[in-house]
Amino acid sequence: MIGSVRDSVLHDCQVIAENIREDDRREILAMSGGEPLEAMVSGFIYSDNPRTVLVGETPVAMFGSGEVEPGVGMVWLLGTEGIEDISIQFLRESKHWLEQLHDNYEMLFNYVDERNTVHIKWLKWLGFKFINRHEQFGVENRPFFEFVRIN
Repeated sequence: MIGSVRDSVLHDCQVIAENIREDDRREILAMSGGEPLEAMVSGFIYSDNPRTVLVGETPVAMFGSGEVEPGVGMVWLLGTEGIEDISIQFLRESKHWLEQLHDNYEMLFNYVDERNTVHIKWLKWLGFKFINRHEQFGVENRPFFEFVRIN
């Protein structure tokens, strides 16, 4: 399988939300109590230039970043199990796309559910530093890690 990345369109939010990874669904619920579609649309609207990862023509993940304050962006990615079909390519190209996100921001950050071990490994591999463990975070008061990357 060969994957590609393109600018996101609103319909991608629905496709990904309907097939979202269980760990991503749990993280959304723990943080906001919302549904995957709400989180996808919020990310789409909030981001400077949201991107969609495709396997063939099928959206399997969406990512982006948006300004929190000058020079600081909140980075995010939500996806489906379909990303596994292109896992090696995805890993290889992740660093390139992360650098693109850093074009607008010297610092990128966010929070990740402690249970989302796949994302935690990936974030460490990308060079993010985990700077804080919040014992009670989000609407479910679950442990979350705060992570940051400075370019």
